[in-house]
Amino acid sequence: MRLRYKTPGGEEKVIELTEKAITIGRNPEVDVAIDDKMISRIHCGISFWDNAYFLRDFNSNNGTFLNDREVSVARINPGDSIRLGDTVLAVEDEAPGTSNSTVIREVKQKMDSGKGYHTILQEIIQEEKKK
Repeated sequence: MRLRYKTPGGEEKVIELTEKAITIGRNPEVDVAIDDKMISRIHCGISFWDNAYFLRDFNSNNGTFLNDREVSVARINPGDSIRLGDTVLAVEDEAPGTSNSTVIREVKQKMDSGKGYHTILQEIIQEEKKK
């Protein structure tokens, strides 16, 4: 998996996740340093355990959010969104394109918001026709 985000200056960054734990924060000495005044010096970390990645907040001042929900510890998956301060990190599969889990998550979110399966399929067909 990898993380993709834009710096406050607009530069796109990609971080490949491995089995090595990483720290994220504003301090230049962390593994992923992000110059965002709303991020704590050592804001959070990501570790690999039991064949999965986990996000952990390190008692940051402004919280760590996974898919718009504040978390202290949570498993992350492709398609998830991590927000630290004003910075959003997209969690992606290593392979290009959209993963099945991402598609399923997107369909579930649409259905949870009240859309029916038929309506979602019609939207997908219309999007494919535009390509």
